[in-house]
Amino acid sequence: MSTAQIVLRHLNLQLATLRLRLNPARLEIKEPCMPLNPDDLWYEKNKKAKFFLLLLWPLSLLFGTVSALRRFFYRHGMIKSQSIKAAVIIVGGITVGGSGKTPLSIALLKKLKAMGYTPGLISRGYKGKSDIYPLLVSKDTPAELCGDEPLLIKRSVLDEAMVAVDPNRVRGAKALCEKGCDVILSDDGMQHYSLRRDAEIVVLDGQRLLGNGFLLPAGPLREGKWRLKTCDMVVCNGGNATPTGAHRMDLKLIYPQPLNKNTAPLAPKSKVWVLAGIGNPNRVRDSVKSLGFEIAGMLTPGDHGKVKLDDLTLATSTHPVVMTAKDAVKYSKCDVSGLYVLEVKAALSQDFDDAFRSLVKNSLQQLAKRVKLDN
Repeated sequence: MSTAQIVLRHLNLQLATLRLRLNPARLEIKEPCMPLNPDDLWYEKNKKAKFFLLLLWPLSLLFGTVSALRRFFYRHGMIKSQSIKAAVIIVGGITVGGSGKTPLSIALLKKLKAMGYTPGLISRGYKGKSDIYPLLVSKDTPAELCGDEPLLIKRSVLDEAMVAVDPNRVRGAKALCEKGCDVILSDDGMQHYSLRRDAEIVVLDGQRLLGNGFLLPAGPLREGKWRLKTCDMVVCNGGNATPTGAHRMDLKLIYPQPLNKNTAPLAPKSKVWVLAGIGNPNRVRDSVKSLGFEIAGMLTPGDHGKVKLDDLTLATSTHPVVMTAKDAVKYSKCDVSGLYVLEVKAALSQDFDDAFRSLVKNSLQQLAKRVKLDN
């Protein structure tokens, strides 16, 4: 395991211990006593944050050095990136946590199908544990096998695109090629250089942007700000101002719908719990609040986490629970009433559409040249 992987694993463990827990006895939300929340460190300016930044700066320097060496080795052929017989477009980010990559990937797969291509998406399937890889995802694949995001994407696109999960992205992408895919999106594949890419799309959270601008673990960055200048497109998800040169994406909120048949429609302006097992749960809270609901509290099991069924049942005994679509795939077979799904749809401009069409065309031209050279 590389030093960078060790740092990332340590950071993931820290984030996992920071999740909010539900107290079943009195239905209260409690947060473990920690010296500093990562959000306070990465996105807020205070004296305590400055102290921890000084402590973590040497680790960030080490992380940056290892990352730079890794890029150098790939760039100069010391470590080989492997090509496949399809155009590969990265949909990724340079920050940790949610930024809107999943709704964008869904929109792009639908666009590619409408353009006449046979699109596919490769994901590592985070937190999925399958005995067989590559795993081609169907709408009925258990989230425990493929992970929540790949399952959400497949259920959103159905027959319009193929979705595969594999910790080995090259192997998974080749499997999609064998199934006839000619354009493949690599979900959250920005830092996975083993699979040769033809284009890169970086997604930014328009509210958080780059935080304090530091690399992990002192900041939220996987790679430096300079990386934005080397990618083909930058998409900014919401926020008050879109950075120069970036394309704006807004997430259209769809009124929460019942998760199962034994749940009645949700009354407007209800008092609800918000379940958000994503990287930025406060964004979900604000979205639910913007629809006119009163927030009873938050259920936040951590990114890709799952709330215990007993806790979920207890919560619904007091107020309805509104969850994200990514969370909903983990509870789709749950017969608890009072659960609702907040879905979002990516809204993109005509300028983005034109730029994406050009990007796909250029990617296929690069693929044709590569295939010609190989032959």
